[in-house]
Amino acid sequence: MTIRIAHDFTCPWCWVGLFQAGRLQEEYGVEIEWIGCELMPEELSWGEPTIKIPDPANKPKILSRFEFLNYIEGIEIPVIQKPPRMRTHHAHLAVEVAKQHGVADSFVEAVYRAYWEDGRAINEIDVLVELADGRLPSEVDLRASINAEDGAANIVHFDQPAYDEGIYNVPTFFIGEERLAEQPYGAIHAAMERLLAGAPN
Repeated sequence: MTIRIAHDFTCPWCWVGLFQAGRLQEEYGVEIEWIGCELMPEELSWGEPTIKIPDPANKPKILSRFEFLNYIEGIEIPVIQKPPRMRTHHAHLAVEVAKQHGVADSFVEAVYRAYWEDGRAINEIDVLVELADGRLPSEVDLRASINAEDGAANIVHFDQPAYDEGIYNVPTFFIGEERLAEQPYGAIHAAMERLLAGAPN
């Protein structure tokens, strides 16, 4: 069984989704089809950062949805300096090459860890070639494939193209007829059980 996951490397929710995908593979033996979904493709411009109004000093801290997810999943976001305004098009193109050689899972994890744990500029081709070393057979072919935009048709862009595919948030897990976005693993597990039991959504 193959489970499709729409994701983007610089999305913190997708960092959690990487580990959720691993749990799915361990628990159910599924294969993962990684669907590159660019949150910030070239046609979108970067907005100005919003200014957060600080809470009153005497207000108890309230967890955000994402902080709740981290707490439930037992996953922490590494606290490191990451490149600002990082686009991911080249990274997704490299994944398309990794798919052809059956090493997409390994390569996807390497790219996530390079960004979230090491603060690497994962859209730079030299960085991707380094991450592919030992996984893909040819540095020359990888560079050529990225420069030629091979596999670009498989990458989904925000906003409207993603919406047309039923992707409004990443990660989105496609499990049977269900789509689960930004969910705890318990919800993903329950959807898998419904699918295997043939139960209605």
